[in-house]
Amino acid sequence: MSLVYTGDLDTYRYGVWKMDTEQEGYNTEQPDFPVPEFKAAQRKLEFVSVRKLAQAMGINPSDIVYTVSGKPIIKAVPETYISISHSRNYAAFIVSGQASVGIDLEEYSDRILRIRSRFMNEEEELKLSKVLSKQTYSARAELCALYIHWCAKEAMFKALDIPGLDFKQDLRVDFCEINREDNYFKGESSIMGDNYFKGENPVMVDNYLKGENPVMGDNSNSFSENFLQNKQGRLSACYFPEQLGFNVDYFIKEEYILTCCSLI
Repeated sequence: MSLVYTGDLDTYRYGVWKMDTEQEGYNTEQPDFPVPEFKAAQRKLEFVSVRKLAQAMGINPSDIVYTVSGKPIIKAVPETYISISHSRNYAAFIVSGQASVGIDLEEYSDRILRIRSRFMNEEEELKLSKVLSKQTYSARAELCALYIHWCAKEAMFKALDIPGLDFKQDLRVDFCEINREDNYFKGESSIMGDNYFKGENPVMVDNYLKGENPVMGDNSNSFSENFLQNKQGRLSACYFPEQLGFNVDYFIKEEYILTCCSLI
């Protein structure tokens, strides 16, 4: 097992850990923190990997506990927010002292194409089709774009910790780039700006579109045609029933997609 990387971005720190099941000596390795008994070796690997990653980021592994709903927290510092993700070969961890955060890491699989109707709503599909029609995109581009949506919603689900969320209707992702420096959309128009903020109680319009650096607005732009080449970027998203806004940072890697979200 080994640390892949850690990073700092705005209000949070994040990291990724490679889980190597074939590493010599893994089964006899004794971490310097308590490890419960697991029937499945993979579960033990995930448990140890996440805590080694947290330890590398300055978190005491023994301080990580879970609420009744299964959300991880730092028991010694309740005002610190964390989130965890596992895939087959990687573990990811995020921590923030300022806002609720979520993280999701997924390794690529064609299965995402078969389940897209479960999490992509009509507006998101429309926006994605417009982006993909601008150039001759590869199948990998569509796969990555779907994973960005899925991972963003998984990360928001973890940050919100609200049972029974509908990924398709309650969690919405605007496939537009935001300038990370000022959190402002670049360009002309966006689905979220035009469609999502209309209705009887447009809380986001009232709260987020005012000020010097509004998070979401009409000066927004269709997603960059070169998102695969850019490898990373920032999107805007929201929990629609209560109009709670999120910044979602995505990272496109050779083996996986990583998303980190932070409540605005």
